[in-house]
Amino acid sequence: MAHAAGVLRISVNPIYPPLEFRDPVTDALTGFDIDFGNLLAARMGMTVQWIETSFPQMTASVQSGRTDMILSGFSDLPQRHTLLDFVPYLQSGAQVLVRTDDYISDPAELCGKDIAASRATSFPSFIQEWSRKNCIAAGRPAMKFYPSESGADARIQLLQGRVAAMVQGRETVGYFIQITHNAFRRLGSPLSHMTLAMAFPKNSSALKENIQSAFNQIKNDGTYTKLLEKWSLLNDSIEAIEGVTP
Repeated sequence: MAHAAGVLRISVNPIYPPLEFRDPVTDALTGFDIDFGNLLAARMGMTVQWIETSFPQMTASVQSGRTDMILSGFSDLPQRHTLLDFVPYLQSGAQVLVRTDDYISDPAELCGKDIAASRATSFPSFIQEWSRKNCIAAGRPAMKFYPSESGADARIQLLQGRVAAMVQGRETVGYFIQITHNAFRRLGSPLSHMTLAMAFPKNSSALKENIQSAFNQIKNDGTYTKLLEKWSLLNDSIEAIEGVTP
């Protein structure tokens, strides 16, 4: 067993900065989740074996025993609860971004305008729902969804002025504002609210409890906060919603 050998096998899909990605210079795995997983394992007296897994295969990888857990920007969704157990560690949701130099001050000003988001995410549905409630219901023209191939593509469309705004995960926003030297700014509150969580096979209570204990330790000694600060995630701390069932 991996635990007896002192190795924690974690599924990761490193395409989601700042949570997990490959350093463009060294090609090494880096990001908040990488630091976080290594730190949790160390508190448990273990080391991590990061196993790169495609997103569609993550659940099957854990259920089959190929890996012990998922730590890869994985959303804690109700429909997944019959398959996996969860320990939430970050807040998430769909956040609207505009260019910092743009005049827009209220999301309602986006009615009738083009809004970009990755077509492969749930963000298009959040845009359409927000538009129905806040544009169409108020007699304003609907927002127009501009399908992008990725979050990076959506940011390019916004920077080049092809769209008025874009939507991406709130947990990625601080990082991209920082690395683009404040080229973007948040507009209003997130359109949705959920949590990102570590995921485990059903009935893997011992591992889940050990991870939760290690997580509690790094929250109590301030290490979690320092890690959030390092990766521009202070606004997305799970501590603000602890005690609330997702």
